[in-house]
Amino acid sequence: MKKNSKRRKFLKYSLAGLTLTGFPNVLLSNDNNDYDVVVIGAGAAGLSATKTLIENGKKVLCIESSSVIGGRAITDNSLFNEPYDLGALWIENGEFNPFKKYGEDNGYNLYKERAEEYYEVYNKNKIAKDEDDLWKIYDGAEAEIAINVEKDIAPFDIVPDKKDSWFNTSHMIIGPWEMGKNFTNYSCKDYMYDYGAEEGSTWHCKEGFGTLVNQYFKGVPVSLNTKVLEIDWSGKKVLIKTNKGSIKSNKCIITVSNGVLSSGGLKFSPSLGVDKETSFSQISMGHYNRIAFKFKKLFKDYEEDNYVYYKINNDDPKEPKGVGITINPSKSNLCICDVGGNFGKELANSGKEAAIDFAFNELKKIFGNRIEKDLIGSHFADWTNNSNILGGWASAEPGYFKYREILRQPVADKIYFAGEACAKEWGTVAGAYKNGAEIAKILS
Repeated sequence: MKKNSKRRKFLKYSLAGLTLTGFPNVLLSNDNNDYDVVVIGAGAAGLSATKTLIENGKKVLCIESSSVIGGRAITDNSLFNEPYDLGALWIENGEFNPFKKYGEDNGYNLYKERAEEYYEVYNKNKIAKDEDDLWKIYDGAEAEIAINVEKDIAPFDIVPDKKDSWFNTSHMIIGPWEMGKNFTNYSCKDYMYDYGAEEGSTWHCKEGFGTLVNQYFKGVPVSLNTKVLEIDWSGKKVLIKTNKGSIKSNKCIITVSNGVLSSGGLKFSPSLGVDKETSFSQISMGHYNRIAFKFKKLFKDYEEDNYVYYKINNDDPKEPKGVGITINPSKSNLCICDVGGNFGKELANSGKEAAIDFAFNELKKIFGNRIEKDLIGSHFADWTNNSNILGGWASAEPGYFKYREILRQPVADKIYFAGEACAKEWGTVAGAYKNGAEIAKILS
């Protein structure tokens, strides 16, 4: 992996000023509640599965607990008066990404990221003269994880240079920023394993990735504000009990996050068994939250997608407390500070004000107190406490790599699972999309 290409992908929600094109809001009817397939969740996987099933002539219903579609791919236009991706920002593996092709075919402004050209490394408030020392630590950690690709162990067990002054910065980049997890909380094998996904470069959409995803699924019917309370698969058909009544279906595709599944947010009758339920909790959600700022002049002359790295001074090598900084992402005039891993969760639980204050103080360490007068506005997007997500994206805990495959398996040819956690390109919008379509084709 290149030192500036990151696995970070998803980010949360805002219900104010979202860029939403028209889509049908289906209302449940007691007279018409028996389906071939019911799809639970209207993120990329659920919408893709629904679209594919409809195209193949199936009677299908997609239900969504929130009031919007898109899952973790959401663009807001009102907070900063320009596109702001609270959700998916990076269009991963663009050459093989269906949303990139759709955007190009439909007049969106897409461009290839040039991360290797635009980044800066700071030591306190000055450009670091010892930048190479950071990348030496970074490359050493990446190499050691790669060497141990067949070992289902935590990176922290094997990465070198833990006492180096640049270690926590390297840890933050490869751990909380790329994975939403600390080195102690994910598996080397899952991180490096070749699941057969096609790999390409990273792209951006000036109008917002969430805008692109929403437009792609325009016209797909969804029953919004429909919360699933219980899935009873004890009979010949699946009985899905919701806050708006019950639905019968031959099959069910579940695309909700592992955060929701592991929380017990969906009740299954009878239970799905120990291995399946273990897969929900051990292919676990990382934490990845976003603090955004807009300034008058501070980054006016910076190139788009300019990454800023800085020395994170922290005594605990297991717990880097810092932010990943992206300047002018997708040609916006914003400064994005992403905070992940255990500290990302801790900061989210401290509240909006604490999160914004922390990120702003980190920026002041680099750019000085002068930025206080330059600030126009700020926003905190909290995934950790979003009841429809409960985290960032899923990866295997150390020692639980085999549960990735267990998670993917259907139950009794009635209940199927799809989404980013089940995808070859796990942790990505395109991966979720492809996986949803794949499961739908099986059921068509």
